Amino acid sequence: MSKPWPRLSSDLAQHYRIFDLLTERYVSARTQAEHDVVVLDCCDWVNVLGLTATSDVVMIRQFRFGLREVTLEIPGGLVDPGEAPLAAARRELREETGYEAARWTALGSIAPNPAFQRNRLHSFLAEDCRCVGALEQDAGEDIEVVLRPLAEVPRLLAAGEISHALVAVAFQKLDLLRAGFAFG
Repeated sequence: MSKPWPRLSSDLAQHYRIFDLLTERYVSARTQAEHDVVVLDCCDWVNVLGLTATSDVVMIRQFRFGLREVTLEIPGGLVDPGEAPLAAARRELREETGYEAARWTALGSIAPNPAFQRNRLHSFLAEDCRCVGALEQDAGEDIEVVLRPLAEVPRLLAAGEISHALVAVAFQKLDLLRAGFAFG
């Protein structure tokens, strides 16, 4: 039976704006051998599946450094220290798209990559979205707002036009909500 491994040490290797790189040493619960690992200690993130009254998804296109490509995504970002995930979701939707929503539903959270990341992604459904103003982009953002019919999303996913795994998870969570599942 798998058991948690005791942590022997944790050292900050490098601090970056969006995460800390830690080197940690653990003891295997099974073999008692010691292992050095690398962990990214990140703030939690949010993403927002925004729907207009006509069932269009409020999406964004932006350049992503990891892929060196422009991707089609839903708005999202970091949860600031001391900020509640819902407050971060409202802020990110407004800043990245100029939209606000009348109703909000939490779609639960997920670990983006528990192998080496120490954070969670909180997904939210924002309904009856409407444009209320201009985008408020950070200096490192170059965002285009795009509306796509919700019914078109399966095709966008299958064709690879939506390629961000955490965006795909948000749409899966919407399907689960509509199938009657509750999120804890």
